[in-house]
Amino acid sequence: MLKKTLILLFIFVTVCSGFARAENISLNVDARAYVLMEPVTGRILIEKNSEEKRAMASTTKIMTAIIALERGNLESKVRVSTKAAAIGGSSFYLRAGETMSLENLLYGLLLPSGNDAAVAIAEHIGGNEKNFVDLMNLKALEIGALNTHFMNPHGLDEPGHYTTARDLAMIARYAWGIPKFREIVQTREKIINEGSHSRHIYNTNRLLWSKIGVNGIKTGYTGAAGRCLVASAARNGFQLIAVVLGTGDHFGNSYKLLNYGFSHYKYEHVVVKDRLYTTARVENGILDIALLVAGEDIFLPVGENETVDLKMVVPDSIKAPVIKNQPIGEIQVFIKGKQVCKTVLKSAQDIREKTFFDMFYRIIREWLSFSEAPFGAFLLYKYYYVNITIIKGWIFRKNKINIEST
Repeated sequence: MLKKTLILLFIFVTVCSGFARAENISLNVDARAYVLMEPVTGRILIEKNSEEKRAMASTTKIMTAIIALERGNLESKVRVSTKAAAIGGSSFYLRAGETMSLENLLYGLLLPSGNDAAVAIAEHIGGNEKNFVDLMNLKALEIGALNTHFMNPHGLDEPGHYTTARDLAMIARYAWGIPKFREIVQTREKIINEGSHSRHIYNTNRLLWSKIGVNGIKTGYTGAAGRCLVASAARNGFQLIAVVLGTGDHFGNSYKLLNYGFSHYKYEHVVVKDRLYTTARVENGILDIALLVAGEDIFLPVGENETVDLKMVVPDSIKAPVIKNQPIGEIQVFIKGKQVCKTVLKSAQDIREKTFFDMFYRIIREWLSFSEAPFGAFLLYKYYYVNITIIKGWIFRKNKINIEST
């Protein structure tokens, strides 16, 4: 009886583990377009229709926040216009004539997705919506989102207002590098006691409330765009950004992408700061070889069937003197034959230029060594003659150089 029980238990565990593996390797994301990005390097891990131009709804507000954070003063007071207060769609419930800090308006922009906050911010920073939208489009080009074009700061459907899943991931990656942006999009709820009345606002990104590790970023919905979400999450220091456009379940499909990434990619320490990786030949130095170490750590997600290759790019030789931490070359990191990032190679030590006394000391040292060898007198004479000739030539060259340089 015990034996049968153990056999049944073994079968049960095997089947369950098989189901778990099957669940991990399957990915069924029901969205018109999606992207999963590793934001440190910007590498796209998986994608579908990532270059298809689509309406982006309120994910537009990621760029609105970027412009406000880079060009505005968070403590500045924004006066809400009649136009801003009257805009339709999702709202922060601003009233015409009330004033509020730019910082609190950004919370109203990114948590409840206030279209009124978007217009108020645009008018405050750009003077009017059109000028602000021009800044948004210039920033998209700067970031490299070449298939993105904005017509407004809020994301309501409008001809000519579009992005791609890949571009939106690039914009989100850029925004994630701004500390205040990260702080705001991770906030679940906030009470704002400013303006005409107190407001208790909640983040529309339900993943922040329901899934451990989720830390952003922005929801969106319009009739043309469908449900959209730019979601981010971190596990064990490993950050991912997922973008889904045109889906019926933006939360579920985004979490599938994030979970897939964490399940199928291992975060590896591929380059270790200050570790010796290669050497470089030194001309006319007290040492002939410079030890080269990595300038920084590199952590990367590596897939189950992926290999990481490191390529050392260094000059054929370098001239003394060499200063400790001097950049000499670089380490290029390749995954599946494609370069994903790089870091500097730097000298591990100081290497001063060789002087006459260094050469003389070497002669004496070698002389003592040769004098103990068989036929020491003969070797000593020959070595002495050769090295004195070298030193004479070296002195002549140094003097000639000095004369020409004066």
